[in-house]
Amino acid sequence: MERTAKPPLNDGGTIVKAQGFSSADEFLAALQRDLGGLVSYVDREERVRFASAGLAEWFNTTPEGVVGKTLRELYGPEVYAQFEPWVKRALAGEDVHYERQAQHKEIPRWISVNLRPHRDASGRVAGFFSCALEVQELKRTHDALGRALGELATHMENTPLAVVEWSADIRVKRWSPQAELIFGWSLDEVLGKKSSEIGLVHPESLEMVRALTRELVEGRARRNRMHARNLTKDGRTIWCEWYNSAFMDDSGRVASILSLAEDVTARVDAEEQLQQAAVNDALTGLPNRNSLAARLEHAIMRVNRSGDRIALLFIDLDRFKRVNDTLGHAAGDEVLRQATARIRACVREVDTVARLGGDEFVVLLETDVRPDTPGIIGERVRASFGTPFDWKGTEVRCGASVGVSLYPDHARDPAGLLASADQAMYRVKNAG
Repeated sequence: MERTAKPPLNDGGTIVKAQGFSSADEFLAALQRDLGGLVSYVDREERVRFASAGLAEWFNTTPEGVVGKTLRELYGPEVYAQFEPWVKRALAGEDVHYERQAQHKEIPRWISVNLRPHRDASGRVAGFFSCALEVQELKRTHDALGRALGELATHMENTPLAVVEWSADIRVKRWSPQAELIFGWSLDEVLGKKSSEIGLVHPESLEMVRALTRELVEGRARRNRMHARNLTKDGRTIWCEWYNSAFMDDSGRVASILSLAEDVTARVDAEEQLQQAAVNDALTGLPNRNSLAARLEHAIMRVNRSGDRIALLFIDLDRFKRVNDTLGHAAGDEVLRQATARIRACVREVDTVARLGGDEFVVLLETDVRPDTPGIIGERVRASFGTPFDWKGTEVRCGASVGVSLYPDHARDPAGLLASADQAMYRVKNAG
């Protein structure tokens, strides 16, 4: 059976070992065979990658007969059109619940369906889990639910997520061992206290956490998700993903809120580093070619409305190859860093300095560009390169050739504008 890579069943394979399964595959097979309800996993292309035996039986086939088919192929175009909007919302990252009337063996039956998005390590929605129950079976499920609650409580204590239960007035009722491990406080230290008394929320996330908590307390949402900064007992700042759900009493008021929290600090740090690398040059910290292209496109859209002018200065270092050849690449890197500082000192705060690669730099002028502005700034740059650079006490001389192009005078798209500035620079360089 075709399926995607399986996530770990539990920390250290606890479920597999404790319940006598010899492998994760055996556990998955048992889950597929014995899982109640109509359960499946659907990928971004809306193709079924996992199907329970109950779902396969609904279609009078085996799980192998369901896996690999798209939802449109499985249900047919007419039925698929009934629930397609909910599928799209789930693939957009929304938790979805709906009820619809379905035909099973020519008998109309109401089913209740939950779609829960599944995200990969980068946070992108990779697919969704679908669980559907026939409303007629809810009574039969009720008795089994009671037995399962005891097991569920045990599993919640062992989950790698922090489990925190809050009372109606948002005081701690439950504080799992994992909550103590993540945040540092013991159950005795937090029981009956509000998060403000503990100091659990970082000041920068306080307003957001309060707003989303009010949303639950006031009944405007039954569940929500928070990405918040938290503080630990020893004063460290960490990032946590919180999944909160509100339990309402018979009068419709909040009786308690259950929160599951995961420490995602390492993931956030990695994402920030990747994002920084995607838009900035690693050596100089300047915007890179991709970032410049985005800024230039945005600038053109803006001046098309305002009628202003944009200028590009294409800067190429003279005699830079000689630096690398005679002094080495470490010296070349240092010259590029010093050149970056000099170029920045020549432009205005509103201007953008980017590095295209090698010894090529670009300055984007998009604010208050008068006819003489590019020439004035270009001359500043050339003059700043008249002073030698320093490499461990050795004077290193590199000049700068500067080419200018204007929008809309010389080109009307980002690529053309950049090419025009590049050609102008080479004319300057070839002219000596």
